[in-house]
Amino acid sequence: MSRESIGNQLKSERKRRGMSQNEVAITLKTARPRISQIENGRYQGSLQLLERYLILMGLELTATPTNSRPTLDELGSVYDDD
Repeated sequence: MSRESIGNQLKSERKRRGMSQNEVAITLKTARPRISQIENGRYQGSLQLLERYLILMGLELTATPTNSRPTLDELGSVYDDD
């Protein structure tokens, strides 16, 4: 999942809750431009702030392997008649 998609989810949830970026910033004790950076996928600061924002919005960050797709060799063995 990209920073942009995380930011879009956070922005959508913030708007759904009727909160402004400033209200989020005050709650998280940070500056409003940081919230904007997160929502626009440009934030490169601490994971702690991002995590606090996710928690505030009832979301969580998860890690998934990028190589979870089977290789062609693995797919070939699925069709073996052995």
